[in-house]
Amino acid sequence: MPGSSDRRRKRIGSIIAAVFVLFYVLPLVIGSVFAAVTFIRDGECFAAILFLLIYSVLGGAVVIGVLLALRQRLKEIKGGEEDDAAQY
Repeated sequence: MPGSSDRRRKRIGSIIAAVFVLFYVLPLVIGSVFAAVTFIRDGECFAAILFLLIYSVLGGAVVIGVLLALRQRLKEIKGGEEDDAAQY
C-alpha cells in the first residue's frame, strides 16, 4: 500500500513537531512555576509572582493546545483527510 508509508511519515512528522514544541515549552513552564513558588516562600515582590504565574498559565495553555492539535491531526491522518485543504 503506497499510502500507508505516506500516512506513517505524516504521523511521525506530526508527533516529532509536537515533541519539539513540548520540550521547549515544558521546561519554561516548570521553571516559572518553581520560581513563583520560591518567590512566594521567600516573600518576594507580588508583581514578580503574578507575572510568573500568568506566564505559567499561558505556557500551560500552549501545552494543552499542542496536544489537542496533535490529537486532531492524528485523527485526520487516520481518516484520510490530511490533504482535504489542498482542494481549496
